[in-house]
Amino acid sequence: MFGRDLSGSHYNPDEKILTPATVARLKTKWIFEAGADVSSQPTVVDGVVYFGSWDGKEYAVDAGTGKKIWEYDCGVPARVGAAYDNGILYFGDLAGRLYAVEAKTGALKWKERIDPHPHAVVTSSPIVYNGRLYIGVSSHEEGANLRNRDYACCTFRGGVAAYDAGSGKQIWRFYTIEEEAKKLGEESNGRAIFGPSGGAVWSTVALDPATSRVYCTTGNQYSGEPTKYIDSIIALDMNTGKVIWSYQATPSDVFVIGCRNCGPDFDFGTTPLTFKGPNGKTLIGAGQKSGWFHAVDSQTGAPVWRTEIGPGSALGGMQFGNATDGERVYAALAHRSGGAVAMLDGATGKIIWKTPSPDKRPNYGPLTVTGRGDNRLVFAGSAAGFIRAYDGKDGRILWEFDTGGAIGGGPTVVDGVLYVGSGYTFLRVGKANNKLYAFSLDGQ
Repeated sequence: MFGRDLSGSHYNPDEKILTPATVARLKTKWIFEAGADVSSQPTVVDGVVYFGSWDGKEYAVDAGTGKKIWEYDCGVPARVGAAYDNGILYFGDLAGRLYAVEAKTGALKWKERIDPHPHAVVTSSPIVYNGRLYIGVSSHEEGANLRNRDYACCTFRGGVAAYDAGSGKQIWRFYTIEEEAKKLGEESNGRAIFGPSGGAVWSTVALDPATSRVYCTTGNQYSGEPTKYIDSIIALDMNTGKVIWSYQATPSDVFVIGCRNCGPDFDFGTTPLTFKGPNGKTLIGAGQKSGWFHAVDSQTGAPVWRTEIGPGSALGGMQFGNATDGERVYAALAHRSGGAVAMLDGATGKIIWKTPSPDKRPNYGPLTVTGRGDNRLVFAGSAAGFIRAYDGKDGRILWEFDTGGAIGGGPTVVDGVLYVGSGYTFLRVGKANNKLYAFSLDGQ
């Protein structure tokens, strides 16, 4: 599933074929062409690659040959990574629908809207465990006033939902905005103003079954007076969705696209990570669009350290890219003035190395870390279209390839093969493309 494991580490410690000594031999094994941008992180199970495209389709492709096995037409873009469990594939689309299909055939088992709001979207990859799906709820209402000047902003409430994996029935729902939006007043042109609203959960959640917790991160508010769960890291009870603790990184961040004198738009879009802190303490941490990485105590949510990786902005800081090997934290910087990949000490937050992108373009997408000890590699994509392998020891770039389109989804590494999608034009991030690449040693 997205992030590889329930905790969303994006770490494959058992990869032994691709190492700092061999990675320079990566060559194209095959290329699959979809109908539009490919910006979902591939999920690889039993020799099959599953991924979505902005052409509105979810694909299953043979991992050895790149030949299509099936496609499922959602009708609208599918940009999230899929989750596989017990022969069923789960994924979402930008119409706010969650799907369950047969992994072998693509036959639909069920589909459900994750929220009744007309602007709800799925940007969070579903995480499946013990017969339940857990997913963040987000929306594109932030830009509705630009698409419709008469639109009364805003009424959406973000959150996290749990579903029965067999039937698609919702089990519980947590709202980041506790009260439903109500009319707050009118603008000079008579358009109604509603609030409070917002708090989208763009990110994929992380699970800790040992403590029965779901960890999530949240985005900015859209309207109304500031509320307590925006721009936060939150621990929820896995069985009920009740809040255990919350840590708010930016107390006041009320923002919609095109507004004046509003908040900085410092969402969290990254999955909360679990790693070792000082004196063996377990920490939960996540990178924010502010450019800061925040680490808090897993038991209480109390802040332990925070580190500035680089400049933040509405499309800067850390968008979707962080990972951990359990002791170190890896972060991708997405600022338009130039991206970077960095490694931090998990106990202290100290930056051990930081490598700017040679193309001076942002690193938006998720990271993938592989190997152990001195054989660790970090794989990251660039908005300029490059996929790169970094030495986990010192951040040196050991291999790169120009895919021809911006990389918005994360790379996946399985048994010596690197899979990555190319093409990401949303919010004018980069160039279009329609390809999924597979790279292997010498292309074999």
